[in-house]
Formats: sequence, structure tokens, C-alpha cells
Amino acid sequence: MSRYVEIGYPIHEDMPVHPALPKVGIVPRERKADGDDWNGSVLNIYLHAGTHVDAPWHHMDNGKGIDAIPIEDFIYEKPLMLDVPLGRNGFVTVEMLKENSEVEQADLLIFNTGHWKYRDSDIERYSSDFPAVSPEAAEYMRTQLPNLKAVAIDTLSIENLNEARGNGYFVHHAFLDHEKYDEPTMLIYEDVNPEPLIGKQLKSAFAAPLRIVDHDASIVNVIVETEE
Repeated sequence: MSRYVEIGYPIHEDMPVHPALPKVGIVPRERKADGDDWNGSVLNIYLHAGTHVDAPWHHMDNGKGIDAIPIEDFIYEKPLMLDVPLGRNGFVTVEMLKENSEVEQADLLIFNTGHWKYRDSDIERYSSDFPAVSPEAAEYMRTQLPNLKAVAIDTLSIENLNEARGNGYFVHHAFLDHEKYDEPTMLIYEDVNPEPLIGKQLKSAFAAPLRIVDHDASIVNVIVETEE
């Protein structure tokens, strides 16, 4: 029997965000308790806070905004979660990818590094020195896995931020650059929660981004169909 689970985190004012980013704000505007006709609120949120998807324009000056990505790019028929336990500054490597033959058929790869366990309990650890995809693995996925449409990771970034400026944000560019590589852009989901998928068989997945015109990302939820 199929069951649908969410791997996007709920949005609330106390949700963990990188210390360099503005905190989430949910501002009450109308309240029935104050005599208004309805309850209404204003959401203030950085587009890369919480579970989100990066569009090419995030790093590419001539890349597409989130509104221009075809909707079929957010629908996946062969999602695959890879358990890749990693410590501080650990990397998903090419060797890890080659260990699982199903990787070649996957259209969405979800990396479960185990780092999600620190999200609610230790934000300082969660937001610094987190595991990431190595530059070599990013290029391998981009050039050697033609079925792959997107990647997702249980950390605040797909990329090691300690090295990113020094290598020109190579990992983000590897996935998002539509000119350097023959294959279309690959989407990047960051800060996802793989816990509901552990021990499950994945059947399909989809996401529905907010169509924010000419912008770099969208807050998003990712829904995965699992086999019970």
C-alpha cells in the first residue's frame, strides 16, 4: 500500500536558520479576537531558509528564475535515498555514488548524511561544518547520470561553505550551470528531512514551488510516495 510523506520542514518563527540569515517572521495583521472579520498574517522569510529549492539564477547571472523552471522538473518517478553517514565537513564522494547500481536510474537523489539529527537540538552544529557533496561527485552526477533531474540533502547547503568561495562555488555551478554542460540544469533541494523515508521503499516524489517571478529560490515542500 502506498503512503505519502513530507520531507519538507514546517515553517514557524523559531525554526532553525543559518545564523547569517534573517529569522522567520509571521506577523499578525487581522485578528478576530481584536474585532476584525477574519484572521490574517504576513510571512517574512528568506527564500533559502528552511526546506527550499535553488533555481539557476541563485548562482548564474543568466540562469532561469524559479518561475521559469518547467513543472515536470519537479516530478520524479524514480527517487532514491542514499544513506551516507558523514561527520563534520564530510563529503559525498563519487565512490559512494558508484556503490549503488540504482543511482544510474534515479531521477532524484536524496542524501541522508544523518546531519538532520542536530537540526532541533544543536543549531550551532547544524549550521556549521556540515556534510556536503564533493566537487568531484557533483560533476560526476551532472555528466554521468543523465536520468538525474535533482538532488536533495539534509543540510543547509549542498556545498561545503568553507571551501565554496575558494573554488567559485563549484558544486552549485555544477548543478545549475546550463551552458557548461550538455544536460539540462539539475535542481537543488536543501534542508530536507529524510527521517520519514528511513527503511521505506520510494516510489515517486514531487514538489510544487511558489512561482516567484525572476527569483533565485522558493520555499518548498517535497512529497514522497512510499511503499508500506
